[in-house]
Amino acid sequence: SVAPYPAELTDYGQILAQPSLRHPMGTDHLGRDLLSRLMAGTRTTLGLGLLVAVLSSALALAIGALCGFAGGWLDASLMRLVDALLALPGFLLAVCFLGLFGGGVFQLVLYLVLIGWAQLARIVRNEVAVARNLDFITANTAAGYSTARNLFRHVLPAVLPSVLVLLMNTLVGDIFAIVSLSFLGLGISPQIPEWGTTLFDARSFFLASPWLFAFPSALIGALTLGLHLLADGLR
Repeated sequence: SVAPYPAELTDYGQILAQPSLRHPMGTDHLGRDLLSRLMAGTRTTLGLGLLVAVLSSALALAIGALCGFAGGWLDASLMRLVDALLALPGFLLAVCFLGLFGGGVFQLVLYLVLIGWAQLARIVRNEVAVARNLDFITANTAAGYSTARNLFRHVLPAVLPSVLVLLMNTLVGDIFAIVSLSFLGLGISPQIPEWGTTLFDARSFFLASPWLFAFPSALIGALTLGLHLLADGLR
């Protein structure tokens, strides 16, 4: 590990120590090195965000492509489901879902995937519906190409660049959701190093040790800015 200390290592002689050469970002209320915990938390927060974004995008791509290319009653039925999901208050639903089934990594990922695919699916569906009516798709159909060949070899590659940009924007929202729910105690277990739980632990020491809030907040802001710039570059 590149972290200077183990994330769970406690030093009761260095409780709430200010930033120094020994602890560049200071220590928390248990004497744990904040830099080490943020580095360990990066793996958790970013890893879970990527997992949720990939699963949501894969589900949205499958449903959106099916609706956009098939049309008809299937498209109408699934888009009404999408409308219903988008009409629900996401944060309130998260509190109810995680309060009912309990917090934890599995429950958090499951909720974010189930609620996160709908908006992506609508966008993919619209992209596929436009691509389906392009001249070369009509020519392919007239030449005897199957629906599956048109969809997988011609339509989906045409919409994948847009999906990649949406994936980056989705990742930002997923990271914010993970951090927010963990901060409220509804997400990841407090024993696991994660940015939201780090902020949760620091809430009682905001005035006495403001660096416990400042450094995680700056890290979250820098990552968000970087992902938005990356999405703009991909676009």
